[in-house]
Amino acid sequence: MASSSSWALALLAWPLLLPLLLCPEPGHTSGSPGAPRPPLRHLPGLLGPSQPPEPPWWTCGHRMTRITGGRPAAERKWPWQVSLQISDIHVCGGTLIANRWVLTAAHCIYGHLEYIVKLGDIDLDHKSATAAVIPVQDIVIHQDYSPMGTMSHDIALALLAFPVNYSSHIQPVCLPERAFSVQTGTPCWVTGWGKLKESGETPAILHETQLNILHYKECNEILKRIMLSSINVIRKGTVCAYSYKGRDSCKGDSGGPLVCEFNDTWMQVGIVSWGIGCGHRGYPGVYTEVSFYKNWLIRQVSHASCWGAVAPLLFSLCLMLHLAVVVAP
Repeated sequence: MASSSSWALALLAWPLLLPLLLCPEPGHTSGSPGAPRPPLRHLPGLLGPSQPPEPPWWTCGHRMTRITGGRPAAERKWPWQVSLQISDIHVCGGTLIANRWVLTAAHCIYGHLEYIVKLGDIDLDHKSATAAVIPVQDIVIHQDYSPMGTMSHDIALALLAFPVNYSSHIQPVCLPERAFSVQTGTPCWVTGWGKLKESGETPAILHETQLNILHYKECNEILKRIMLSSINVIRKGTVCAYSYKGRDSCKGDSGGPLVCEFNDTWMQVGIVSWGIGCGHRGYPGVYTEVSFYKNWLIRQVSHASCWGAVAPLLFSLCLMLHLAVVVAP
């Protein structure tokens, strides 16, 4: 018959084994090594426009705008736009993609700092009744992100400390499927609190500008000529945008969304990443292509959701272990 100390040791192993059994590492699945991976499931807030519709204020990529003088009111125009802040100071943009998840750029993350996210407001200088300010609980940066040279895999996720309540001012954007591709010349919009001029001030009010999509291969050739480079400057996983009028994203817009409207649904096709200066004619801006990282995004969210479900069970097991040690002879 096993002793109580042996039983306690066996119980000790469960908190270590349970996460490995129930929450495999992102990019891996449980089962035999050769077993096919199960299809990635859609998660609340990450639903594409092809998914079954939910109530209007929960459906991604739709905005409930109030019409004033024939134009949408600015405060409800981009309800997925967020401000990523440190000590109440705006550092980067971001996009709400689920009630606890914000998509941003990896280069916006400066280390182990206390980040907060401001949602539902277009003014950085005050907090309106429609706004929400939520601490960031955790941040996931793409494992292959490199800031060296021209940035690659410039994508990150911020997990909010608690879920945000959707409203007409706060709604998630839709994410495109992995195979989704935007044609060159497609008009899209970039939004943020970045500088309006390269040497100008950072505005307090959210701004928007319309840009045209440029395929990464064409963009790469343009950037190679500008930078006098014989090697590739950008690669697959990026998309570019430009304006003949010299409009562009700039410092402070980083991490924010490049969105396009398809069939009355707004989808995020890019994340503001980098560029050469701001607003120079003929100089395209570079964006992380969201569709290229769709599977990575869902794996991270799925993994975090699994750990969230396992945590209460781990607490119970640890409590049982503590009692076992107390009562053991």
